[in-house]
Amino acid sequence: MKKQIIATILAASMAGAALAGCGSSSSDSLSQTVSSSAAETTEAAASEASTAAAETAAIESSDKPYDGATVTFWMQSYGTDTANQQNLMDSLVEDFKEKTGITVTYSIVDWSSANQKYTLACTGGEAPDCADMFFTNSFHQMSTDDYGIIPVDDLVEELGEEDAFYDAGKAECYTDGHWYGIPWRFDTRVLLYNTKDFENAGLEVPTTWDDFVKAAQALTTTDDSGNITHAGLAWYNDMGRYDQTWFTLLAGCGGSMMNDDFTEFTFDSDEGRESLQFLSDLINKDNICQNSLDSSYNAINEFCAGNTSMVWGVTGETPNSILNANPDMEGKYASAVLPSKDGTGASSISFSAPICIYKTAANMDATKEWVRYFCSTDVQVQVSEALSLLNSSKEVMQNPYFTDNAWLATFVDQGERAVPGDMPLTTWSQLDSFPDGPICTMCSKAVNGDNIDDAIAECMQEINEIGY
Repeated sequence: MKKQIIATILAASMAGAALAGCGSSSSDSLSQTVSSSAAETTEAAASEASTAAAETAAIESSDKPYDGATVTFWMQSYGTDTANQQNLMDSLVEDFKEKTGITVTYSIVDWSSANQKYTLACTGGEAPDCADMFFTNSFHQMSTDDYGIIPVDDLVEELGEEDAFYDAGKAECYTDGHWYGIPWRFDTRVLLYNTKDFENAGLEVPTTWDDFVKAAQALTTTDDSGNITHAGLAWYNDMGRYDQTWFTLLAGCGGSMMNDDFTEFTFDSDEGRESLQFLSDLINKDNICQNSLDSSYNAINEFCAGNTSMVWGVTGETPNSILNANPDMEGKYASAVLPSKDGTGASSISFSAPICIYKTAANMDATKEWVRYFCSTDVQVQVSEALSLLNSSKEVMQNPYFTDNAWLATFVDQGERAVPGDMPLTTWSQLDSFPDGPICTMCSKAVNGDNIDDAIAECMQEINEIGY
């Protein structure tokens, strides 16, 4: 996942700003009222004029009730061009100030330090008023009476309640009966395939595991020794890690990583074994994809070089990786919802970043105004376009920017068939650490063709030793 930073906690004097605005407006209104009734200076008229002036001032000042307030916002880093994100944020905070009078001071947090910074912010260290976070449930658990993040049920209700978001986005933010963040950035996985290869082979895009295997077999070629010369499939894995690939397969056959209240791991099950065996068999038995545990292996490069016809589990930004280095690939690829075992239900994982508010916010009302603004549909569409991000809001994902784009439209549908990819545990970064965490180790053993039962048993033992 990605993490970002904001620095400076500036408080604003709402009372002073309100008095300044009210005083100016009151004075103008009052002078007009007095001059128009100079001939009748009775006590009743004066009282009436004073009341009218106060009402006028209240109406005028209500347009910007927090004029002069300051809000601090930490945001994670997105994209490869920091200037692009800064230009976007500068434009948004300028527009917001013009509309509300509130100054937003933002900082972009470096991924490498984000976990430490947010941990300190939730336990008494430097904290912003609000932040673009991750692992919300974990940070809620470590919050104290005076520090950490607050429930934002009221804001979720204003934004359309839970039906406004993908279920997987909600899972990132909802715990103990409350929302502790507004889900926004969304990241899920789909199938990438070569349209020409499918057309030449007369194949339809597969929706079930059986059809997927048949398609991959039809697209795979080998030499006389059985070595793959063209693979029907490549797993999209970063640096040789297979944990996220397996998470999609586990979901695709109806399994789950943990129970609903995240108190017990549940993949030591028939579904857990089936999904790991499926991952192993396509490499070691069916011989339709390479064993790509080598950290130098790059599935997208193999796809662009014409060495594989499908890549399982790519992201929304994959076309950038394809076309930046291989512009001749334009029109030769497409995306599809990942197949599941029976063609229905969950078939992918997702990650969602929430916007959270801290208990120590200097001006809680002004902070909520910024969160309302940033999470509004119009602004989220702007952010999605500028930073090439998917969104947790169903309304945002129904914008023509997504639905009219053949590549992105797949993610609109895949979002409905995704489950959370990270578990809300304080030790999750240890349990799923690469390359030696128990979950990653278990997946590597499956890819190497080791006994699945033994791999699961060893993984469960290590998980219990680490704790959760």
